[in-house]
Amino acid sequence: MSVFLRRFIDNKKYIVIAMVSVFVCGLLFGFYQYSSSIQGVKDFFQNLFYLNVDGYQNQYQLYVIQGGVYILICTYLSSSYLGHIGLLFLIFLKGLQLSFSFMFVFTTVPFTFIIFLLLLVESLLEVALCLSMSLICIHISAYVTLVTFCVEQNFSMKSMMNYKLNCVIIGLVIFSLALAFRIYVIPMF
Repeated sequence: MSVFLRRFIDNKKYIVIAMVSVFVCGLLFGFYQYSSSIQGVKDFFQNLFYLNVDGYQNQYQLYVIQGGVYILICTYLSSSYLGHIGLLFLIFLKGLQLSFSFMFVFTTVPFTFIIFLLLLVESLLEVALCLSMSLICIHISAYVTLVTFCVEQNFSMKSMMNYKLNCVIIGLVIFSLALAFRIYVIPMF
């Protein structure tokens, strides 16, 4: 890996601050807009946890499709010049989806301590997937933009592909943990 890429990757704090602030803005905006949004938007965003009055609906196929599409979009946006802006928008939408799902579950499902713990673990896994995938993909996109337009340096394709593969592997590991939690742990309660 080149020295420039190593220095660029080590300076992550500004990107993390931007990601966390966009995620919190999406979360707060979702709590604020839940009551005034139309039913189509609510139906699209509120089914993250798949809990309703009747109990847990095991819709892991839909979760696999949504997670796979999220990982593919993040990977695709990481190779574009303005992908970091699209990735920040995806982070905002993930915060919006999380807040809509919380509002839906807390208004329809009776609140118990077990439900709270399950939602906490599930939401932590979702936030970890979202932020870890987006952090690495924003780094790649910003590096592509920086090397292409600002810095006269050779683009190290081998280093970038290794970094991108690490991104996909981290995303798939966290996604597999979240899926295993949904399949094996939640139905026991």
